[in-house]
Amino acid sequence: MMCVDLACILALKCITVVTKNSEKLIRGLALRKNRKKTGLFIAEGLKLVTDFVSAGVEVDIIYHVGPIPEKLMGDRTVEVSESDMKRITFLETSSPVLAVFHQRKEDLKSFIDAPIILLLDRVQDPGNLGTLLRTALWYGVEHIALVSGTADVWSPKVVQASMSALAHVKVVLLEEQEWLSFATQNKFELVIADMNGTPAKSFEWSRKQILVMGNEGHGASDMLKSSGRKITLPGDSSKMESLNVAVSGATLLYEYASSRRF
Repeated sequence: MMCVDLACILALKCITVVTKNSEKLIRGLALRKNRKKTGLFIAEGLKLVTDFVSAGVEVDIIYHVGPIPEKLMGDRTVEVSESDMKRITFLETSSPVLAVFHQRKEDLKSFIDAPIILLLDRVQDPGNLGTLLRTALWYGVEHIALVSGTADVWSPKVVQASMSALAHVKVVLLEEQEWLSFATQNKFELVIADMNGTPAKSFEWSRKQILVMGNEGHGASDMLKSSGRKITLPGDSSKMESLNVAVSGATLLYEYASSRRF
């Protein structure tokens, strides 16, 4: 009996209590202003955290319950109790792994030679944004342009919805006028997803383009619409007003990839 008790005591010594300050920091990362101030973001789940670590994203700290793969172990890895994990999780059901990472800062210069850039203009829903990031990466589109007013890619909901796409894509946030100047200076053509555009099946893609997906309710801004060609997905508008932006974006990215024969 004493051996069992001793084993329990030794096991408990390996478990660290999440301090109130640490909990406050983690919970505070639910807010965009705190993510911007600290440059940190949250990822949860063994696969998601492993993907970020494998991609070389800088770790601030990894909390885990129970054993985890050796590749995640290090001086920034801390074992905590299930009750502590439940206090810091952003998920309905806590995962055995929660990590705090440093946001990656991308240089706009890396966008200059990209064959295609996906520009998201004030896309608000975290699920839509995460899905667009996943889909872009699936079709080999690694450069993501964001216009101010778009949901924060580093929010916990977007990170989870992106399914580790953020570990691989490059993301830059600018004002729309700055993106228009970038496009002009670097000879990119803007392709705007719009109900009144050229059908995607007959659309001729250029050598360098920026595919623009607009806000869920209002589409792309007038400034962007007036600066490029429009592309559409024909459908029965008498029965459905429009497609979900993530669905539209996925279909248009497929059309682009198909034109390049993947």
